[in-house]
Amino acid sequence: MRTLSLLGAFMAITLVWLPLSLNATEINQTQDLVQWDNLVFEIEDSKCRVGIASVKLSVSALVPENGNLVGEYSIVVPLMKSKNDKGRIVLPLDSNVNDLGNNGGVLRGKAISYKEGKTPNNIICEVLPLKNKTILLEITTDDRTLEFKSSYTVAEAEAKI
Repeated sequence: MRTLSLLGAFMAITLVWLPLSLNATEINQTQDLVQWDNLVFEIEDSKCRVGIASVKLSVSALVPENGNLVGEYSIVVPLMKSKNDKGRIVLPLDSNVNDLGNNGGVLRGKAISYKEGKTPNNIICEVLPLKNKTILLEITTDDRTLEFKSSYTVAEAEAKI
């Protein structure tokens, strides 16, 4: 009988402790993402070659939004203006800025064109550790995969007025 009551007490303590530990984990993950609130991820303009043509990529500052890094992109193809594109980049964020900057990482998301009827393109963003300040962007379009290499900085966001 005493063994059963000790077992019951242990189970009650375990059941009370288990949800608390899960909540603490969720809180820590939320706090990690909150660290992005005051920071933006800035990527320098870059270009790549497709045959004889140069393709230029510009990306606005990537800012945290609902667990994603979000920004705008512009692709300019000087020899084929019909291939120019503008849109929105959405990269799901599963780590905080310190981890991404110190250890690097790979973010996989979408480049969503503002042109009507275009399907979103896959984008892979490989961030090399902060000491290298290098970022590799791979955008897969209907025609081909564009590979850009650029530099990045992590900066404080300008105050919103």
